[in-house]
Amino acid sequence: MILGDITEFTPAPGRILRWRPTESSSAAAAAAPVDPGAPSILQTDHLAAYRNLLRNGGTHRAWTGVATSVSGALDRDAMTRALHRFLAMHAGLRTWFDVSAPNPVRRLVPPESIEFEIVEDELTVGESGTWHAALSEYLTDRFDTECTPGSWPGFAFGVVEAADEFGVFWGCDHAFTDGASQLMLPSDLADLYAAEVAGADGAGLPAADEVGGFPTYAEEERAAAEEYGPDSPEVSEWVRMVADNGARLPTFPLPLGLEDGEKGQVVVRTMTLLEGDEVDAFDRVCADAGGRATGGVFAAVAAADHALAGRERYFGVTVLSTRDRGPYARSQGWFCAFAPVEFDVASASGFGELVARAQAAFRQARGLAVTPVNVVLETLVTGGVCSPEELGSPQLLSYLDLRRFPRVGTEAERNGVHFPGLGRTANASLWINRDAERLYLLAQVPDNPVAADSVARYHDKLREILRESVAGMRGRSRSGCDRCW
Repeated sequence: MILGDITEFTPAPGRILRWRPTESSSAAAAAAPVDPGAPSILQTDHLAAYRNLLRNGGTHRAWTGVATSVSGALDRDAMTRALHRFLAMHAGLRTWFDVSAPNPVRRLVPPESIEFEIVEDELTVGESGTWHAALSEYLTDRFDTECTPGSWPGFAFGVVEAADEFGVFWGCDHAFTDGASQLMLPSDLADLYAAEVAGADGAGLPAADEVGGFPTYAEEERAAAEEYGPDSPEVSEWVRMVADNGARLPTFPLPLGLEDGEKGQVVVRTMTLLEGDEVDAFDRVCADAGGRATGGVFAAVAAADHALAGRERYFGVTVLSTRDRGPYARSQGWFCAFAPVEFDVASASGFGELVARAQAAFRQARGLAVTPVNVVLETLVTGGVCSPEELGSPQLLSYLDLRRFPRVGTEAERNGVHFPGLGRTANASLWINRDAERLYLLAQVPDNPVAADSVARYHDKLREILRESVAGMRGRSRSGCDRCW
């Protein structure tokens, strides 16, 4: 599995098949019973943005996608049964939200109401294009149209059917998914498909205590949030960090060619940072400093900020999983929290000391992740620290070790690519990922020349810092690694 751009899905050309609800199933979904309880905290913000776009005539492009390739001829009926089993397993994927009222109303589609039919779509290749370029455009158009939270399904599913293999693609509105959900989906669906083909129970499928329903999680999250208020120590520490770092949420350190408050169309950038024995050496560097790869990644980013923008303290926001709060290890849904990471950079004597500081700051961030982000944002505004206009999406830094996910090494996982929707951004958030071969980044960047230049310089510096940090471990002469920023 890689994290990349939608164009990196290049299955063998074939027939484009769309699974869509039958007319009776769509009618049943539209009339599905109300499921009591509020959306999750992140869903609430997402749905508010969606409703504003509907009112203002904007384009909703808040989906994320995943695709893979599987060997063998497609059994269409078996895939239909596998899709039905998958949806029956995950209540969150059977929900949609009525946003016509001030408070969104969740509706839950019963499994017995779900029925799909398969239609074949035409793929039009322009004179100067290629079949795979046309496929990327087709997927983008489908996901833009179908992946919305205001009707069911909030996802789009299909297959590229060739003679002896097939590509599987899935896009889903962010209200019903997250990165981990997407990363697990290809192997889970492929396992269900294999079970249906074989007429067996199937190997590697999630256990019942691993797939708790997202509506239950949302209810539990809301109940836990009631324990926090403006005077809670965790909220106070969040607010203190923001106040001490310019009274604003983190931003990319270099110019991005945007005015204050402006967002630009996203383009995806990727880069390999370390590979082969360099990655193992990086693990040893971090361990020798008393940290882990997570601390090393944050240390390197902080060093790049300092080298290029003179930032003497690192202040960032990271994304953390909340799946450990219940039986949600392999559930589909939006199981995420945000937490601040802060540590001093300028006074560090070398990269090892910076790793130790970053690791300690990350441990603190994990403790602060229990804080409901809506309480933090409300406190920042009511306390006069920030205005509402200053609370847009911050610069994010995420680190994922893809080797830790279930079913790593299966065909569907090995061939998979997870890609974001190309919405709009005011930052250049970093998603740094580790697999068996390399450490690499994906960034969602404003598509303009200033941003392209800034991001290229930043990514080059980050790679330089990481490579210098492992130079001694790999037997090369150390060229300023003790102070490689």
